[in-house]
Amino acid sequence: LNTKNMALARDWRLERLHAEDATPGRQWLRLSRCIALFAALGAHCHGSVAADYSLLGFGTIGYAVSDMPAPYLRYIDKRGTFRADSLIGIQGEVQVDPQWGATLQLVGSAPRDKDNGFEASVRWAFVSYRPTNDWLIRAGRLRPPILNHTPNSEVGMTYDFARLPAEVYSLSPVYDIDGVAVTKLFTGDEHDVAIDFYAGKTHLKQKTPFQRDSRQTFVPDRYFPESLKFAGIVMSLPVGKGSSRVGIHRASIQPRDGRVFVEDPSPIDIMLPPPLGGVLFVPGAPLNGIGVVALSAGVEQSFGSWRYSAEFARRVARRTNMGPASTSGTLSVTYVAKELRPYFSLSFARPADSVRRYYELLSRTPVPSAVLGPPTNISSAYHQSLADAIYVYDQRSIALGASYRLNPNSMLKLEWMTTKVGLASALVDGDVRHRRFNVLSMSYNFTF
Repeated sequence: LNTKNMALARDWRLERLHAEDATPGRQWLRLSRCIALFAALGAHCHGSVAADYSLLGFGTIGYAVSDMPAPYLRYIDKRGTFRADSLIGIQGEVQVDPQWGATLQLVGSAPRDKDNGFEASVRWAFVSYRPTNDWLIRAGRLRPPILNHTPNSEVGMTYDFARLPAEVYSLSPVYDIDGVAVTKLFTGDEHDVAIDFYAGKTHLKQKTPFQRDSRQTFVPDRYFPESLKFAGIVMSLPVGKGSSRVGIHRASIQPRDGRVFVEDPSPIDIMLPPPLGGVLFVPGAPLNGIGVVALSAGVEQSFGSWRYSAEFARRVARRTNMGPASTSGTLSVTYVAKELRPYFSLSFARPADSVRRYYELLSRTPVPSAVLGPPTNISSAYHQSLADAIYVYDQRSIALGASYRLNPNSMLKLEWMTTKVGLASALVDGDVRHRRFNVLSMSYNFTF
């Protein structure tokens, strides 16, 4: 890549507008304010110092189709879609002097908090300050380097995969925060070590899992409004002809807009002979929040014309068995030729043992017949609906694909992936338990 594209590969961030600004009018108002602030900073710099400006763009035109009717990653089904991967983005940078700079990135894509329409949103908007060569401070809307490709996940030109493995990159529903990030570089004789600390918050609408019954009412919101507070630390260092990173992260999740979290449904005994009696699970008391601790690790290494990449992620959810506690990983091998780069990858995600046991317990416990009729009128599928509200990630995938570089600014990608779902998968809207499906993806990626 040329110098401008290297800048793209280095730093791509920022997510959509907050959920309270989700109406089109408020989105464009927020967008216009960001552009006005960026233009004002540039005008001030132009009038006072010799600032450097850059305007870069990127995009993907992607098509994906599967062999099942249940949507995967919200949009991919047997009808085919351009919505899952297609996007267009533009990034402007102002470098006032070697210490001060500012960056704004705008992206147009399918929305993240609903199933239809189009979203033009601010992904990245921060001011950077470098007091010395080994310190960097950023404040605003930014994206920490949690996984190998989270900083550049929307810039398809910077990696060969048609799509980053969802098993690992679903570690968080969003990676962009409004906050601060501090990078410290330790320079050594043989290699440099970078440590990133970040803290911030964001608002989002988390996709609710719909597996067996999309009409369930235990969690009526298809996208549940939440507030997240993040903090974490990531250490990155070069290894041979590659790099590695490891991090620990903590998130605090609270419901918004009058919604509530509740304690895990607990069993009560209905003291009647079966099938009239038995065990009925009832929701517990409200919770003021849920905590998640995550570990992440990744490594990329090259040996001759072969490049190897591996990533690992683990989530631990506190105060609930209905959260996304899971372990996931991916391993890929790429043959790096001049233009054509074929690759093979294996990925997996599996739920924590406590989540698995709780899901199976709810799924196999019949609802007592005494509560099926008046006055309660509880559905016979009530316990299954409770189970389906759990964020279960249990799947493994094999992918074969290739990228072909047309020139330094554009490339084509083609990938076939087969996925086997185990107990359940929160990444699929439908009942695909213990089933396999295939996805064919193709895309044109470019920068300008």
